[in-house]
Amino acid sequence: MSSGTPGWRDVDTTSDLIEQAGRRLERSARELARSPEAIAEAREALLVITATSARLARQLDGLASACKQPNTTEPSAVHVALDQAAAAAEDLGNCTKVAAQAIYDGE
Repeated sequence: MSSGTPGWRDVDTTSDLIEQAGRRLERSARELARSPEAIAEAREALLVITATSARLARQLDGLASACKQPNTTEPSAVHVALDQAAAAAEDLGNCTKVAAQAIYDGE
């Protein structure tokens, strides 16, 4: 892997950020009925997940590219799995962006 290619440590750090934001989102979801501040907290957590999901997608794409095997007709299982994981991370970011916007529009 080249020095510009993200490594597994980068992916692990990014996934930790998503996990932390997910916990914030869970806490604020429990408080929504009792606290207007929880709505703002939920939106902020969704925006963090949006940004970190985009970063995770880029990191996984980089890892997938690094796992490409030249001169082969079929991509390796690792490459396919990383590529699919990158697409899922991108989808997550798109969904959380829409959810954050819906909260904003509803306020």
